[in-house]
Amino acid sequence: MSATLLEWSVPAAILLCAIGLCAARFVGFTTLQWGSALGCLGTGYAIMLVQASEFSPYKQALEDAFILCGVMLACRALQSRRGRQTSLYIEIAVLLASTAMVIVSVVLFASAKLESFFVQAFCALLIWRATLSFARQVATTSDKVLTAAFLFIALVLTGQCVLYIAAPTPSLALGEWRVSVWGTLIQYTGLLGSIVLTFAVFIATSYDAIERYRHQAHTDALTGLLNRQGLDSRLASLSSLHFPETAMPTGVIMADIDHFKRINDLFGHAFGDMVLARFGALFQPGVGMQICAARMGGEEFLLLLPGANLESATAIADEIRANFVAQSWAPHAPNSRFTASMGVTLVQAGEPFANAIKRADDLLYTAKRLGRNCTVSGEAPSDTVYDLSKSGDPHPHPFDKASPIVCAQQQR
Repeated sequence: MSATLLEWSVPAAILLCAIGLCAARFVGFTTLQWGSALGCLGTGYAIMLVQASEFSPYKQALEDAFILCGVMLACRALQSRRGRQTSLYIEIAVLLASTAMVIVSVVLFASAKLESFFVQAFCALLIWRATLSFARQVATTSDKVLTAAFLFIALVLTGQCVLYIAAPTPSLALGEWRVSVWGTLIQYTGLLGSIVLTFAVFIATSYDAIERYRHQAHTDALTGLLNRQGLDSRLASLSSLHFPETAMPTGVIMADIDHFKRINDLFGHAFGDMVLARFGALFQPGVGMQICAARMGGEEFLLLLPGANLESATAIADEIRANFVAQSWAPHAPNSRFTASMGVTLVQAGEPFANAIKRADDLLYTAKRLGRNCTVSGEAPSDTVYDLSKSGDPHPHPFDKASPIVCAQQQR
């Protein structure tokens, strides 16, 4: 029985989704691997509609191999978002096992139902494995969208496998299976899964693009740290701009390269950029460290250290300063040693970030007045009270009284 136009619409729609995903690559979307997966799937469904009983069971093995390869490529595309891949040997073993089961079902049992069950079972197994592995590392909205799509497809395939086991076997020949309810169910399951996956991929890649542009807008291109806009956005993303009394202390370090204009004048702006980049690298957070580093503009940098007390924050500032002094600038300036000044303070309970940053900036300029290449630390007056019931600056202003100051020993 020849396939009808309606039946051909299923592989045509799947291949159209594949073409759309592949074409999206030319506008900057990383969707080629997803398009290849749907391309294999659509090819398998197209072969399914071809009438060639004389090639049985090779035709069935070929169409099911394309379908299974499409699922494998989709799982690979999902795992590649985390830099992980299923072993090629495992995939080859699954493909060979599936092909063997298909041939046994067709040759020994002449059962299209058994053939369909094995193929869907292997597909469900691969999707469940990829979904559960990926779900443990979900980090973004894009990841959640793709996880939900894969979970939906896995549940549908698992439900169909259970239905195939529970339902009575219809007395249909291999050629009649395609036009039965069971054959139609398989085709439209593939179409539904392809459409769901296509929408999920486009939504996920759109979120990725938005996040990428946001990252570029919020990141200083020279140092890789947050820029001023990025810092404001990070602070605004907190539930409040004030620390409640139960919150952990947060250290604030303001740093400035000493005599930076002179460095630019003597060695040129390209060398000055290299100095900024190296200084910024000293602020990069280590693995697992929950800190916020930003280039405030020019040669001024900010570091926020959640959980740090004044002593530990001062020690970190001194370590950064010492590491900067120890930098070698050969061959451009082999005999030069550049220094930086630091201002260190703590965000008080209930205090706006802006006040603590301003206080750290004042302490930084105190370090400049004391001769540069030193660290000055201090806290807000202990009797300062912050009224959080009012918008704007708290009352009284923390700079109405002088902060206690500690200056670390200068390293010359």
